[in-house]
Amino acid sequence: MSTPDTKIRILTAAEQVVLERGVPALTLDAVAEAAGLSKGGLIYHFESKEALIRAMIARIGTCMQERMDRLTAADGKPGTWTRAYLGAAFPPAGTPDDQDAMREAALIAALGYDPALLAPYAAQYSEWVAQQRSDGIDPVLAAIVRLAADGLWLNEVFGIRAVDPGDRAAVLQRLDAMTRGA
Repeated sequence: MSTPDTKIRILTAAEQVVLERGVPALTLDAVAEAAGLSKGGLIYHFESKEALIRAMIARIGTCMQERMDRLTAADGKPGTWTRAYLGAAFPPAGTPDDQDAMREAALIAALGYDPALLAPYAAQYSEWVAQQRSDGIDPVLAAIVRLAADGLWLNEVFGIRAVDPGDRAAVLQRLDAMTRGA
């Protein structure tokens, strides 16, 4: 198996360990076992638990960016980037993107105990903020939509009901409409 495939297998196994057993169970031994590798084989790709966690978090940012890229390619109007951010954070329920977004949210919540480990995601987020400033709509409005989406997302990650479930779709629709000048 090639190195990129092995790295993906390791990252998927690490995610599985965290999601099924929690962060305390995330050990190199547990991940190696889940990935079907020796510990030495895992260390060849990720020299430490911290390196593995950084790669897991970087993968989350990459997956979010991939969803955003697909959504921006399908839009092309002013506010495209902001709508893509909203759509990537809250994909349609029951879709593979929705499952990926929920997995990523759970991982950020679980792994976010150490701000230094979130550095790759923070760097990606800084790039998103910069991109949003040239989205073709009022940058302050775009920031408000992004921050509202972030707030809703974080509340959901931590199991806090910030919006009545019956109103959630309407809130997301209103945020989308704001990017369209409505």
